[in-house]
Amino acid sequence: MDRRTYLQLAGVGGAASLAGCLGELTGGGDFPDGTITCIVPFDEGGGSDVIVRQMADPLSENLDTNIEVTNVPGAGAMRGIGQLTSEDADGYTIGKFNPLTTSIQAMIEPPDFEMTDLEGVATIGYNAVVVVADPEEEVEGMDDLIGRYEDEEFETIGGLGVHYLVHASFFRELYDMPWDRYIQYSGAGPINEAIASGEVPAAVTSDAGAASAVESGDADVVAVLTSQGSEVFPDAETVVDQGYEEIDFVGQVTRSVWAPHETPDDRIEVLSEGLQETIESDEMQAWADESGNPLEYNGPDHANETLEEIWSDVPELVDVDDLRDEAGD
Repeated sequence: MDRRTYLQLAGVGGAASLAGCLGELTGGGDFPDGTITCIVPFDEGGGSDVIVRQMADPLSENLDTNIEVTNVPGAGAMRGIGQLTSEDADGYTIGKFNPLTTSIQAMIEPPDFEMTDLEGVATIGYNAVVVVADPEEEVEGMDDLIGRYEDEEFETIGGLGVHYLVHASFFRELYDMPWDRYIQYSGAGPINEAIASGEVPAAVTSDAGAASAVESGDADVVAVLTSQGSEVFPDAETVVDQGYEEIDFVGQVTRSVWAPHETPDDRIEVLSEGLQETIESDEMQAWADESGNPLEYNGPDHANETLEEIWSDVPELVDVDDLRDEAGD
């Protein structure tokens, strides 16, 4: 327990909280009637952590209980997710992470648990994945970027750890971009610094992670990888706009909430409806607009389908053994 970082957030015991959802549920008794722990498998202060802590107070009110946030970082999020999978399936432990980057981590370095056993509670928003470039290179779209790799003017491409290696691999397999080396960075900050300094000519990152660098003139957006576009960069063209094949299932980072395998459906429903009320509240939507973190609720089925699609489609399109080799270079 001493390795965890806790934040105790008091709930408000209002009788009007989540009317119609609290009551006799599977296993007997009211749910919830005790503290709910939300595991964040990343360090305190990161993107996932900030969002969870922002919504913890209103979620506490909506569920009429306490929400306790605990950070369990390590092993590319596998340590925290592994802890979630081992918790009792009673609805009192949930976790927040995006299924794309964590699944890629699990494919490359398989953990001792099955991520697809997790139960989706909700998806709560997304960030688009983007390609950015050094402004001094004056890259004009994907055609120009790919041409410079073909001419061997550019050789390296950067990204967040092994997480965005699959995107770079898609560029090579689907878009015929012959980059030579993928450079791993530990976060958006180091990626922005690498682009600004010319250490790498281009990189894959999230729109929220690139926002400050683009605003300061230290990076240019080459393309948005999801055909839905970017709320952070609404004027930026998508890869589809530029005539390239759609890769939406890896083109955005879907923020999701999960529960252990075999958590009862009725308890997941209570949690999901509490999240919906929280995410759609004026308070959270105002924060989302101010912070550049778009929040949008979708239910358990959407979360489960997103996870299943990643695990079925990524191995079909990219050789996972090749990903492991690239990650080890």
